[in-house]
Amino acid sequence: MSDPRIGVSPDLIRATADVASGNITFVVQYAPGTFNRQTTLASLVLDTDQDRTTGIAQPDGVGADYSVVLTAATSQATITKADPASCAAKLTCFTTVGSTPITVVADGFQASIPLALLGGGDGRMTFVVTTYVNIAGGAIVVDVMPEYTLPAGRVQ
Repeated sequence: MSDPRIGVSPDLIRATADVASGNITFVVQYAPGTFNRQTTLASLVLDTDQDRTTGIAQPDGVGADYSVVLTAATSQATITKADPASCAAKLTCFTTVGSTPITVVADGFQASIPLALLGGGDGRMTFVVTTYVNIAGGAIVVDVMPEYTLPAGRVQ
């Protein structure tokens, strides 16, 4: 996706998840020259029970139980948990449960999240990555992975 207010749109090329020692480590990478540390954000929507009927329904069919927002400018990952009742009442859909530091790597982010902050499961989940650019007036979605027509990524 492109927007005339953005000189170079971040272009997602890879996202990986690795489970070890009670943590899940996500690495989100962009095409060379498209990642801007000052303006790029990534959101990982996590379906930790792999049940699309729980959590917050997403347009791609994922039932989001948690989300992780990676912000390069603050070097923080914010972890939030779905709150379906509050969302149904047109209030906030997610509440913050914690944060962890992130590492900015070549052309992207890396964050290690304790599984305890994601409900304490074994790390098996479905996930979708959306990237945004912060501009005056808010954040604009510029890329999604996988594309909406493809199944979400899976950690098995």
